[in-house]
Amino acid sequence: MGMFKLYIDYFKSKIKNLRKPKEEIPIDYEEIVEEQWQADFSKPENCRFAAETGDGYTAAFTPPEPTGNNTGGITLEAQRKHLYAWTVNPVFRYKDVIIEADMRLPEPAKKPDGQDTPTDKAGGFAAGILFRYISQSTFYALMISDAGWVRLDAVVNSTPMPLLGWVKIPGSAHPDIDHHSSDHSDPDQSYSDHSNHKEETDTKRAYSIKLIANNTTITILINGHWVACCEDDTIQAAGKIAFAIQNWETYPQVTAQLSRFSLNSIPMTVETAYTEANEFSAVPPDARISLAKTLYAMGRYVPALLQLRAAARLKEPEEADRILAGRIYFAQRMLDEAEQEFQSVLEANPSNEEAFAELGGIYYRAERYEDLQRLLQKVPKPMMAQSSFLSNLEGHLYHALGKHEEAAEAYRRAFTINPDQGLFAFHQANELYDCGKKPEAVDAYMQAARAFLQQEAYDDLAEVITILERIAPNDPRTLSIAGKYAYAIGRYDDALLKLKTACKKGSEDSADWYLYGLLLKTKEPKEAVKAFKKACTLEPEYGLYQFRLAEALYLSSGKYQPALEQALAADPQNGWVHNLCALAALSENDIEQAEAAVAEARRLLPDEVSLLVNYLEVQRRKGQLAKCLPLFDIENGTADLAVERNRAAAFHALANAFADDDSREEAQQWYYKALKLDPKNPELLTDKAENDYALFLLNEADDGLVKALDIQPSVRIYQLIASISVQKGDYARAEVTLRTGLEAFADSPDLHYDLACVYRNTKRFEQAQAQVVQLKRYETSERVDALEKALVQDIGATAQPASEPKAEQKPKEIASAKKTSRASKSAADVEEPVSSTKTKKRTSAKSAAGEEEADATKPATGTKTKKAASARSAADAKATARTKSAVSKKRTAATEPAAEETADTKTEKAAVKKHRTKKTT
Repeated sequence: MGMFKLYIDYFKSKIKNLRKPKEEIPIDYEEIVEEQWQADFSKPENCRFAAETGDGYTAAFTPPEPTGNNTGGITLEAQRKHLYAWTVNPVFRYKDVIIEADMRLPEPAKKPDGQDTPTDKAGGFAAGILFRYISQSTFYALMISDAGWVRLDAVVNSTPMPLLGWVKIPGSAHPDIDHHSSDHSDPDQSYSDHSNHKEETDTKRAYSIKLIANNTTITILINGHWVACCEDDTIQAAGKIAFAIQNWETYPQVTAQLSRFSLNSIPMTVETAYTEANEFSAVPPDARISLAKTLYAMGRYVPALLQLRAAARLKEPEEADRILAGRIYFAQRMLDEAEQEFQSVLEANPSNEEAFAELGGIYYRAERYEDLQRLLQKVPKPMMAQSSFLSNLEGHLYHALGKHEEAAEAYRRAFTINPDQGLFAFHQANELYDCGKKPEAVDAYMQAARAFLQQEAYDDLAEVITILERIAPNDPRTLSIAGKYAYAIGRYDDALLKLKTACKKGSEDSADWYLYGLLLKTKEPKEAVKAFKKACTLEPEYGLYQFRLAEALYLSSGKYQPALEQALAADPQNGWVHNLCALAALSENDIEQAEAAVAEARRLLPDEVSLLVNYLEVQRRKGQLAKCLPLFDIENGTADLAVERNRAAAFHALANAFADDDSREEAQQWYYKALKLDPKNPELLTDKAENDYALFLLNEADDGLVKALDIQPSVRIYQLIASISVQKGDYARAEVTLRTGLEAFADSPDLHYDLACVYRNTKRFEQAQAQVVQLKRYETSERVDALEKALVQDIGATAQPASEPKAEQKPKEIASAKKTSRASKSAADVEEPVSSTKTKKRTSAKSAAGEEEADATKPATGTKTKKAASARSAADAKATARTKSAVSKKRTAATEPAAEETADTKTEKAAVKKHRTKKTT
């Protein structure tokens, strides 16, 4: 009976367990699995990829077409330029895996207008597969460009390391271009339409990818063609898989479609696939040679040589293959093997110039001068007369043999063929000097110096100048080239001294007078005008000189119109000339003319933020600033080119424009956007702090100013901190701030004025009078007179006015006041005197020339009108008016460097920063 009862209980338990629902075991999506899986894009829930929207990109499922062969897929769209985005398959991780995918790169809907199609770039955008994806900063990336090139990178800590530079995919639609450089991870490319039929184009833009990651090897096959087998152990951990897109410069929006995706991570299958794909006879020799070229360009000589040797076992090497092999041997210092390769080329083709040059280089490197002489005797005379390399090699031979005149002639011929290579002229000069021909040697040194200056080879140029200063110190050309060199490397005081001497000696080099004018423009504008006029006299057809003359006359209120017209006639394609026309029209309030001129300037220089600033000023005056917002819409693809390339600076400019227009809330939004992109820009921090101050956000303004002060102190920062302190009633901090500012900027009349106002407001009239005495050393103006009279009234009718400074003290600079610029700084920018009483002018437009020739400098960008933040006005709680100005202060790299901070920085900043309190319980 007992046994029967046990049976009954057993069956009851079984029946109960059958009725009990089974518990689902949770899936660990971080697990490393061995599986064979294919995505079903007809059912999004079964394809593992997810539709998502991120910053500048979207990933969405494409529905299948019932009547066609399209089974659906996932479309990844990049919605702006300079974007690298991807969508991750979150299910499971893989290390050794076979990935097969079909991908299509549709032609972008918005083609670039007016752009020539480059023939030496990898494409306009790319898409591909990320694998062993550990995090956003660590993964492998296989990318295919729209022009039919493939690339493989290992990305670690967000830094791409090329394992395979751009390689042409066999059979792709675009012409085979030698593009094996490894430094084109972000090329500036454009798409060329090779078909009038969309279906044919789409077919050419479709790629079938097979990627085999097996231990430390990565094998790539595209459209059934073997491309490469790379060895790399950078990332040996298992990771996830993602579909990626990368947009560069050409298109505002691009898309890529993944229509088929499968993977197999079963170890035996992966190993078999790797062996079959890399079987020796299965890889075409042309594919190995193409890979060898890429590896050689990347500096990976041993793998490149192995590929060439493998290709040579399948087909007889061609001349180009042997030359490549010889160069690889030479790079590895295997000179005998390199010589053998080049000799074999010359045996087959005695007129191969590359083989002569490479073999001659080997003989010269090994100091085998007899062999080099016999080799050069075999070079055909027409070839020698047209080859700068062989002529230079001949010069080296004659130099080694002690034949200086023959060597000088060979170097002269090389320089005549290639005048951009200053070393040829330098060698010629050395040989001429060694054979006693000093005047001819000086001329050759001058030619070498000009070539080095043009190529910005400043170390070589310095060596030439040292020689010239020794053998021809009184030659005006020595002073000229030394002055240009000093100017180019930023030693402006030295440049001014040398160029001034050269010009006084009657230099006939127009560039000397031009640079001399640039150096004088800030402190001696009248002398600068004379120098520019002399440059224009020596070279009247050169538009840059006419432009600089017109600009100098414009800024000094001279008769600039004739020079401006000549500049426009001489160089109508110079956007900065049209910009100056716009500034002149704005100064006369001719908005229509200004709009037309700045539009032409922006057409010629579409990526210049300074011209965008001027355009915003024109629209602001028209009351149409809000209509400019589409120019800043990155997401919708309507952004201006200047905005796309300089987002932070462009957002900053728009914020300034709204602030000029008294639209403070709108300005605040764009200041936040700009700071997100450029959080350590002291000028941006200061501008936003001024806007905060206008909105009475005093604490926020104070925080921003302290950050800006830590980065780069300025007069304006000290003034604003003092104003905020007075507004808060903290006169002690205001005084300390201004005194600290004067330690760094002792000649600032604005700081002296504000400090005198603080003393007056705190009824310390004697100190205020003493400060006015200091102020009058640097400025005489109505505001100074008014302050002095107010002080007299404050201390009584019997008080004596502040005395004039003694004669031995620093002479006054007679100016109605000074202005400062908030434009982006260059190495040689300085402050220039302009007008200000209780307000400072913030320039709304810039007049400057772009980089022209070797002696021209690119200007700083434009800025907006600036409100003074004097301590007195803050104490009275009155917001000062913002003065609008379209007249710009032109800035060039020709002025002396900005003043450096000389006081103890830590002590100064500690005194200026806010007092912080600690909460206690």
